[in-house]
Amino acid sequence: MTEALLIAIAICIDSFALGITYGIKQIKISKTAILILNLVTISILGISIYSGQLVRQFISENTSSLISCIILVSLGSFFMIEGYIKYKIEKKEDNRLAKFYIPKLGIIIDIALDSTKADMDVSGDINIKEALYLGLILSIDALGAGFGLSLDGINYLYFLPLVFSFNIISILYGHYLGTKIESYNTSLKTSLLPGGILVFVGLLKWM
Repeated sequence: MTEALLIAIAICIDSFALGITYGIKQIKISKTAILILNLVTISILGISIYSGQLVRQFISENTSSLISCIILVSLGSFFMIEGYIKYKIEKKEDNRLAKFYIPKLGIIIDIALDSTKADMDVSGDINIKEALYLGLILSIDALGAGFGLSLDGINYLYFLPLVFSFNIISILYGHYLGTKIESYNTSLKTSLLPGGILVFVGLLKWM
């Protein structure tokens, strides 16, 4: 239960950072948009957990624990490195690693590097289409974490509602805080913490 709680917190930290950023930029997120992006995230998380449970049936308990450890530690390390790279990119005028000419892929990559680009029509409000993109971005963390955690066993009936609730609270509270502050460097701070949590939980799996 403790591991599931830690993973849920790690997954929701990006949502918290997203809320803060949008609060600072005065970008509104309707309740419908929040619901949609959370449903997308939970759906992908559920698929990853189900996939992990299928794989778990064909391997031994020790092997599943080892694979779970490797996945979570690797994922956590990746997030910490990714956070540092984003931090460096944000200092540049053109904050993209490359120019992508595949429309859908380019949009997703741009949003991943700068969440405010989800407001594609610059309306100051996140619509349903933009919420779908955000849901995909936020589910990237959940995809690997859910698979890795499920390999060593998890109660998805408890875990999925937990993440869903945490995500909604994180976005709403983050947005509220964002309206109260002037600036916040989200990339570095909010990638080190979830990355560290995933590494910690991964090591627990093998201890």
